[in-house]
Amino acid sequence: MLRKEGDKVYAVLNDFDLAVSADVKSTSSKQRTGTKPFMAIDLLRPDPPVHMCRHDLESMFYVLVWITSRFHGGKEIADAPLQEWADQGGATLVDKKHSFILSEPPPPTPEFDLLGHWVVSLQTMIRDGFSARTKYRSELAVAVRSKAMYAPAFEDETLGGFVTFDMFAAILDAKL
Repeated sequence: MLRKEGDKVYAVLNDFDLAVSADVKSTSSKQRTGTKPFMAIDLLRPDPPVHMCRHDLESMFYVLVWITSRFHGGKEIADAPLQEWADQGGATLVDKKHSFILSEPPPPTPEFDLLGHWVVSLQTMIRDGFSARTKYRSELAVAVRSKAMYAPAFEDETLGGFVTFDMFAAILDAKL
């Protein structure tokens, strides 16, 4: 939900039907829940990890892109981008979203033109986190194959510190 007060826009995520305490480290449901076009990439996999805050941030990013690129004047535009997200599932959707993270986002409709800065900045933040994780996993695989000692661990909760609530909020606080 969004509300505007003066020059500031406030966003609220209010889906608490499966909410759990922040210190719980297990799944809160026996089944996967969510709207697939907006779900975080990791949660779309056949054996998803425990739900983390960064998954919600990634999901909010997808909702932002969906709204800003597909709607104008309160109506969905013709030939709206990202339709394949709604039409695909499973591994295909994971591949589509991976490609999306690495590519140029669809342009916002004229009504949302100013929010294009948010889209690009949030996409860059998420891309940098996925890139850091890929680099870590590649280096770890080389170290294991060569029997080298590999001490550092990767902080998956924030994709190596790249995807945090504070960073997300700072992007949204930036003057448009």
